[in-house]
Amino acid sequence: MRFNPARLGLVTVMKQTWRVPLVELAPTIRPGRLTTIAATLGLILSASASSVSSVSVAPPANASPAPAPGATAYGNDISWPQCPKRGGGNGLPGPMTSASFAVLGLTDGGSFRPNPCLARQVASVKTRHLWAGAYAISTYPTNAELTRYGGTGTMTERLERVGAAQASFNLGTMARVGLRPPMVWVDVEPRTKSPWSANADNNNAVIDGVIAGYGASGVRAGIYSYKKAWKAITGARFMPGVPTWVPVGHTGRAVAAATCDKASYAGSKPWLTQWTDGVRDYDLTCPGVSGRAARGNLLTPYLNVALASGSRGDAVLMLQRRLGAPNPDGVFRPTTRARVVAFQRAHHLTTNGIVGSVEWRALGAGTGTYTPAVRGFMSALFAST
Repeated sequence: MRFNPARLGLVTVMKQTWRVPLVELAPTIRPGRLTTIAATLGLILSASASSVSSVSVAPPANASPAPAPGATAYGNDISWPQCPKRGGGNGLPGPMTSASFAVLGLTDGGSFRPNPCLARQVASVKTRHLWAGAYAISTYPTNAELTRYGGTGTMTERLERVGAAQASFNLGTMARVGLRPPMVWVDVEPRTKSPWSANADNNNAVIDGVIAGYGASGVRAGIYSYKKAWKAITGARFMPGVPTWVPVGHTGRAVAAATCDKASYAGSKPWLTQWTDGVRDYDLTCPGVSGRAARGNLLTPYLNVALASGSRGDAVLMLQRRLGAPNPDGVFRPTTRARVVAFQRAHHLTTNGIVGSVEWRALGAGTGTYTPAVRGFMSALFAST
């Protein structure tokens, strides 16, 4: 996608990557309505869902590791501009050598036109063992597309079906090339060949259909757009629960990183941000995408958890590790009870083999400042290849 907020009517040229010397290292949502759309479209999309779900890519032994907790990951997005010129592209370079992920464009600029060299790009990403994501342009339907995919009913219903058909088309494209990321970014930008309508409600109906279409196949949808385009197309729709990917144009990596701390065009904090130099598009994951480790005493969360023979779970596992059990398994067996009794005896506590707040404090819980772990969602964006 080429980000060009200054020219709202310009055709989006899919994200083109840049060369940077610095580091070689990227109106209110209606959840009830989307649920209804997804249910209605379940049968329509069942064929695509089954074909896509049958594709599984096992992560190889040398797959690109997940970023360290709290770390920012860097990558690129690529699509038809990275195809060879003889293959209909611009011959632009692929992901930089230090990229840890790539977001692959599924279309060549239209909703029902696949990226002509996607299979080769997927193969290259797999060879390099990069985390793989996907994005696809969505457009307002032409009259022919509305007739073919819209069926009958109200205009809203017909537009939702077209949106679902766009998602189905892209799911089929991914299945054919062996790509199945858990999320697809919906590129919502101005188009000249298939311009969005002047009616924000109609445009939102298409977007609702796309999101529901992916959801019916178990694939999450995020949005790629920018403020001016989003306002013109959707009426500045507020969608705080939908992941967003935010471009910052040619302003550079520092601005892209700072943008992570600001609400996006749809009201949520961004998951990805993007900047470009006109040759490559660069992307970075915002803080939280790779998670953050817990800090302080890791036993503190279990202060009010009582354990005894037969207990199971993380609290038992942490207890066993703290007591030096050779094979901690998260099950409170007689051997664990024996260790608890020995610990109680050594600390002059009641030797009943039951763990309560007194035992947890004696083990160190409650000391220092504790910051809970923040689960990352790297695996919610990308597939390991």
